[in-house]
Amino acid sequence: MRILVCCADWGVPLCGSAGSSVHLRALAKALSGLGHEVRLVVSNADGDVLPPLPVDVVAPARVWPAVHGCIERLRGREGGLTALSIPTRTFAGPVPAAPAGCGARIFCREPVAVRSWKTRLYYNTLPWLADRAQECVSHPVRFGRAVSRIMADFRPDAVYERYALCQTGVARALRPALSGRVPHLLEVNAALSRERFDGVAGAGVLGRWSALVERRLWRGADRVVCVSEKLRSQAVSAGVEPARVLVMPNGVDLEAFSPDRPKGRLRKRLGLGPETRLIGWLGALSPGRGAEAFVRLLARALPRIGQAMGVVIGGGPLEGDCRRLAAALGIADRVAFTGPVAHERVPDFLVDLDIAVACYPKRGDFYFSPMKVAEYLACGLPVVAGRTGHKPELVADGENGLLVEPDDADAWGRALAAVCRDAALRARLGRAARQSALAGPTWRGNAERVVREIGRCRQGASPGGRARP
Repeated sequence: MRILVCCADWGVPLCGSAGSSVHLRALAKALSGLGHEVRLVVSNADGDVLPPLPVDVVAPARVWPAVHGCIERLRGREGGLTALSIPTRTFAGPVPAAPAGCGARIFCREPVAVRSWKTRLYYNTLPWLADRAQECVSHPVRFGRAVSRIMADFRPDAVYERYALCQTGVARALRPALSGRVPHLLEVNAALSRERFDGVAGAGVLGRWSALVERRLWRGADRVVCVSEKLRSQAVSAGVEPARVLVMPNGVDLEAFSPDRPKGRLRKRLGLGPETRLIGWLGALSPGRGAEAFVRLLARALPRIGQAMGVVIGGGPLEGDCRRLAAALGIADRVAFTGPVAHERVPDFLVDLDIAVACYPKRGDFYFSPMKVAEYLACGLPVVAGRTGHKPELVADGENGLLVEPDDADAWGRALAAVCRDAALRARLGRAARQSALAGPTWRGNAERVVREIGRCRQGASPGGRARP
């Protein structure tokens, strides 16, 4: 089969190391590995890891940097962007990363005092509104036209799309007569209208409109592929027929993430011997990912253990905060930070750990499918995780890991100390962890499920292109 894989999201760099990038790349490669002809169409190809597949890039044509430059030249301030930079968090919340070459980045990370509403309007409100307007209005048209041209040339048997905010381009490209025999599978990793706009000042109309478009996109796809049961419930609540919703958690590459990999690289980098127990956490040091919580947990656990170190694998905007927190808690000399790590190098770091931790903040709407937990298990690591979100389906308490109440700091400390001290327990949990990873989900297994769903859609497609339940 010929399968067109699309991602119009500005903030998902195809070649990057973020979980979203890895997911997009890994599934496309797995589909290709099954013998299918796969072609990618993306908005952002930044990063260093280009998949061995044909890739078409439809970069967004951002207007605000050019407008800002003209205004600055009229003001006689060529270097206006560097003269004053106002942080995103003083106005409206997260702004998706833009591809390199699409304009200067005008946001800094550290908070500063903002006294003038004119300054906030110029440096925050207008850039944010301009980017959102382009992302939600003009880029879908641009992306859809490109997909139409590519479809005419590639003539795919199916289209697999990663859902992106207000990106209706692929759905529009599938409307002509060709769509009657081309199934459209829409992968949903988040309800982006909520994630982007809930609690954002001044985004009421745009937020409501994006929620309306979101529901229409979900209902119009032949299959909605959700990464968690929570998202499945949201899709059904939005009006998607339950029979057309497939739950498919993030997978793992069992060959790359394996306990049989050569060990010692991380310990050599840290200057540590095999006698030191390494308690590791993997992920982006960004808000809501649990990096700061991990440092606090180490402060509870490390005093109970003799030779042990905490290792933070990954980088991000909170690295400085985490380092300062470790110093304030008196454990700066017992926490190591690796900085950003390419995903292809992550397995070499994981295999040197003795324990892996997943400590997401407790939240009632936890809809993630933590990729790192699947990677921990595949490397044969005993996992200590919070009882929240999707992890209980991966981690069985007392079998391949330990589950702890997210807010019980003492319980975390006791659990980490117990696993560190008991070599037999670590070995038993580690063996079971690898066995559970072998049972899935894996990227290859996910690709096989996608192919089966494509077959079902093609066999039962109605004239309008929607599969009968």
